[in-house]
Amino acid sequence: MFFAGCLAIPALAGAQTVPPAPPSQPAAPAAQPGPAPEFPAVRIGMVSYLQYDDEIENQAGLNAFDVTRAYVNINAQVSRNVRFRFTPDVRRVTDGSLNGTLTVRVKYAFAQFDDTTHGAWLRAGMHQTPWLDFEESINRYRVQGTMFAERDGLIPGSADFGVSYFRPLPHGFGEFHVGVYNGEGYAHAESNKYKSVEGRLTVRPLPARGIAKGLRLSGFYNAGWYDHDQPRRLGIVMASFEHAHLVATVQHLTAKEHPLPTATDDTDRSGSSAFLEVRQGTQGWAGLARFDHFDPDGQRPGDSHDRALAGGAYWFVWPRARVGVVTTLEYVSYGAAAAHLREGRLLAQTHVEF
Repeated sequence: MFFAGCLAIPALAGAQTVPPAPPSQPAAPAAQPGPAPEFPAVRIGMVSYLQYDDEIENQAGLNAFDVTRAYVNINAQVSRNVRFRFTPDVRRVTDGSLNGTLTVRVKYAFAQFDDTTHGAWLRAGMHQTPWLDFEESINRYRVQGTMFAERDGLIPGSADFGVSYFRPLPHGFGEFHVGVYNGEGYAHAESNKYKSVEGRLTVRPLPARGIAKGLRLSGFYNAGWYDHDQPRRLGIVMASFEHAHLVATVQHLTAKEHPLPTATDDTDRSGSSAFLEVRQGTQGWAGLARFDHFDPDGQRPGDSHDRALAGGAYWFVWPRARVGVVTTLEYVSYGAAAAHLREGRLLAQTHVEF
């Protein structure tokens, strides 16, 4: 009887007559699906840093115009879940018969496979390592020079050959990015079988608490090797805060390295960095300051150095482009063991991106 009743329900429902819509309210037509996207979809952009450098200490009197970065970004979406990026990079040659010449090399060349359900992706090829690209997304002043860990040689460039996976944490609580890379950086070929395993975890403790959602805590670790019994280790912890009118970071790093096989002991390195930007907004005026302290060898007194940067900027921002005009005063003070005790320079720079 139960099954007979279940079968009878649709029949009774189908027998009911649905009254037509009144003339004043005609039935809405069924929504038509939009046209399917055409692949590949290719977008070409550029990032360029132009600079005027006036040395005011150590090499006082030296000044020069230069192009410190010039990218042509070619991004292609070849299907709904597959993307590709190719980026040539312009840099100045500092050795060999082309010394002083600007030349083109490959900076990024990778495929990306998207998991749109979870906002995750997998990348393979020459692509960004987990830390520097993330830090540059907070500190938009890469035009002033590389970030702290790269500037002092602890991360060999912002890209490397390898494979990595990125995924956000649920409910906006953060993200993680892990990968396996050659470890030599994009500018050098792999020299042996040893690789670097790199990972970053970023936690946003209060993702739904107004101004507090701008606070993030991040940790990064590189477990790598130069060669057998030659470790390449780097750990970074950083607190960051982002707001429409204030951006700040504080970080500390430690490293254990053994780059030369002739060395008898590992080298312990450490340092700290702080960055502050007070700004009108993403567009408009901004004032900024950064301070780095780095000790390249904990066993050698007097070889640490400090770097201080301060300046101002004005940013023009459009939906798919931005231009920054930045003026920076930079001083570097070396310990007593260094040959040059102090450097100073005034930099006028432009950041052009579209």
